[in-house]
Amino acid sequence: MEAIFAALNFDPWTFLLQAINLLVVVALLYFIVYKPVTKMVAEREQRIEQALEGAARARREAEEALAQYQAQLAGARQEAQEIVTRATKMAEEIREEITTNARQEAEKTLAKAREEIQAETARALAEIRDQAATLAVLAASRVIERSLTPEDHERLVREFIQEVGEVQ
Repeated sequence: MEAIFAALNFDPWTFLLQAINLLVVVALLYFIVYKPVTKMVAEREQRIEQALEGAARARREAEEALAQYQAQLAGARQEAQEIVTRATKMAEEIREEITTNARQEAEKTLAKAREEIQAETARALAEIRDQAATLAVLAASRVIERSLTPEDHERLVREFIQEVGEVQ
């Protein structure tokens, strides 16, 4: 075996020193590069997981807020519809009340106008009767004052008709 080692130029001390050198370099690389890189990768992985959890939490909160806003919007729409319905009903009631009051006022005004017309008609008829009676008395007093000839009679009738025409 020594011949094989001699043919290969193998020196066990060089091999041992190179092996120790390799172990030292591997240990240095492990502590200087591998541990910090592993730590940095682990931290980054943790930050990514936290960011994903935060994004998922924010999404859930946004969905909850959206559902809440949609419920509030639906409630507001329903309330607005109820307000419109109540306002329409109230306006219809007010319109009916105003129409009823207007009809009643019109009927009262019409009845009052009829009463006034009847009163005026009655007063005019009474006045006409008074004037006719006055004229009749006047005509009778003239007839009594004198004796009537056919010409006087005709003249009195014309005067009577003329006086009645002036009164009207």
